[in-house]
Amino acid sequence: MLSGGERTRLAVARMLLRPSNTLLLDEPTNHLDIDSKEVLLDALMDYGGTLIFVSHDRYFVEKLATKIIEVGEGKATLYPGTYEAFLWSKENSGAKGAEGAEVRSAREPAGNKSATTRSAPRTPAPSAPSAPSAPSYEDRKRDTAEKRKRERAHKALQDRLAEMEARIADREKQIKELETAMSAPDFYGDHEKSKPVLDRHQALMWEVGELLAQWEMLQAESEKSADLQN
Repeated sequence: MLSGGERTRLAVARMLLRPSNTLLLDEPTNHLDIDSKEVLLDALMDYGGTLIFVSHDRYFVEKLATKIIEVGEGKATLYPGTYEAFLWSKENSGAKGAEGAEVRSAREPAGNKSATTRSAPRTPAPSAPSAPSAPSYEDRKRDTAEKRKRERAHKALQDRLAEMEARIADREKQIKELETAMSAPDFYGDHEKSKPVLDRHQALMWEVGELLAQWEMLQAESEKSADLQN
């Protein structure tokens, strides 16, 4: 009698209540809305054991994973670090450690000390600080223009966030409608009819994951913008 989302929440609740040191999760965010995903994410972040999970949800992976295993071409490659670090490693796999070489060359060996010494130059006595001058009209005009520019940028970010949240809500509504159809007892009896629905459901799940990742980046930008306003 339970829906797909209810079954997922029940299974996760049972796992978290039972003492264990390892959890294996296959697409744990399927059938979950944004609020349920956040609750699940908080619970798993507090979990003290090892998590091994498969997920298409980029936001979920970025928040939770500390190692990425890439499976393909008959092998599994382990990348220590977050999903962002994994993407960076893939993009820069051919680059050499030039930065490390530069850092090493900039450091002098501890034993290579100069045989001569120099006395520290005498520091001149500090002069009395001068009184700050009042900002000119041009300075005030420039400051006002910069403030208005920051306000417009912050407003644009807020509008983009609202648009992104509306898109996420719309996709999640479509997912719920598809899952209602998928929960029918005879749904899987007709493969020709069920396959387009399953494909659409999977595509929407991927899209929601990408939208959530974009929403998180916009939210971070908005918070920085709000700090500049203050």
